[in-house]
Parts: sequence; structure tokens; C-alpha cells
Amino acid sequence: MSHPLLARLRDPDPGVRRAACREAPDDASAVLLVDALCAALADPVKDVARAASEALARIGGVDRAVLPALTAALRGPDPRARLFAALAMARLAPPSRKLLPALIEGLTLADGDLRWTAARLLVELGRLEPEVLPLLLSLVSAGEQPAGRRMAVFALRELAPDLEETAHALLAASRADDVALRRAAFGSFAALWEPPAEVVARLCEALAGDADAETRALAATALGELAAAHPESLAARARDALELGAREAPAPVREAALRALRRLPPPSP
Repeated sequence: MSHPLLARLRDPDPGVRRAACREAPDDASAVLLVDALCAALADPVKDVARAASEALARIGGVDRAVLPALTAALRGPDPRARLFAALAMARLAPPSRKLLPALIEGLTLADGDLRWTAARLLVELGRLEPEVLPLLLSLVSAGEQPAGRRMAVFALRELAPDLEETAHALLAASRADDVALRRAAFGSFAALWEPPAEVVARLCEALAGDADAETRALAATALGELAAAHPESLAARARDALELGAREAPAPVREAALRALRRLPPPSP
């Protein structure tokens, strides 16, 4: 097929390729460009691949013949392209479990923005498909790639902050050897709706003596937020730990502890 947009979709200039993707849905022969747009999902330039995904979603809103092509793209060789195909499909209909492999793999991509895209879509899918929650719990506890485990922590805190299983998964992650995973866990504790006593104890422990200063600061912040949300049960204990941190910890931790203390209600007479 000869079509002026086809040549532009293969142009060496990524700006030209991106513009061609954006123009494709408005073309009278847009459905004939679907295969080329699916190929563009694997474009090495993220903005081009994203524009192709958006174009396919727009075309698919008019012509459902796009769905078979996107389904094939979900099984393609490029993990980035699979994620962008999943994103296009999620714009056409509520996400389904057939997107799971692309989204789980998306949690480990090198591009942080794409990892967050995958995590957000996993949360959306998890609200529709019960199998997502145990999968995230498993990834947090035993995922093979540290980046994937960290993103699973963030997805889990958004999907199920009310569950005890989430609290226990975060507790385990807070003791991981990988410091970035520990930080992710401590940054997520504050999202818990009803933190068990073990969480408060772990926050106090880390604030007092974790080897990583950023982890200690995150523990102070989370302790202050949880105590502000549950003043009757947590404020007194949190205040003791935060006051100690504000006196004796390194400067960044002291600052976090002081900010956290300002969130607490005044102590009882």
C-alpha cells in the first residue's frame, strides 16, 4: 500500500514520525495504517511509541478491527511495544487479565516513566481482577528484579492499603538488602489505613538506627503521617521516637523528624 503517512512513519526524524502518528487517526484511510502504527509501538523514541499507542486507541474507538492487531502486538518481541499495546487496549475497554504479562514485565523496564505507567495500569486492573493482588504480593516478596519489586510495592500500596497482607509485605520489604527497596517500603507505610503494631515498631526501629539516612528520614515522615491519622493510638509513641530523632539523628533525619512532630496534635497535659 502506498500512503503518504507510511513514509513519514519511517522517517529518520523522530519529530516527523511522531507527527505522522498524531495525524493518522484523522486520515480517511486510518484503518489501513494500523499495522504500521503497531510497528511504531517499538519505536526507540518513547514519544513516538506513545503517540502510536494513542493513535491506535483513537482509531480503535471508531473501528474495532484495531483490536486483533493490538492483541498480536501484545505477543510481540519488544517489551516496550507490548506495554504500549496494553495501554492502547486499556483506553478502548476496561483492562483485562490478558494485559497482565505485558504490565508485569513493564515494571522492570529501564525507563522509570514506563515503569510507573505499568504500575498505574496494574492498579486499575487489580480493581477489576482479583488475581492481581496475590501476584503483586508475590512480586514484592520474591521478585527476581529489584526494580520490579519496588514498583510492585508502589502498586500494592495503591491497590490494597487496607489489607493486613499489604502491611506484612511492606514489613518484609523494609528489611531487604536492596536499599532502594527498603526506601520504597518505608515511603509506602504511611498509606496503610490501619497499621498493625509491628509497622509502628519497625518505623521507630529504623528511625533510631537504620544505616541509610534517607531510610531514617522516610521512617520519620511515615511515623508522623500515621500518628497524625491515628492520634489516639499512635501519637504518644510516635512523639517519643521523633523527639529522639530530632535531638540525636544526622541533619536530614532531624529535619524530617521535626517536620513530622509539627503534624502531631499537642501532647496531653
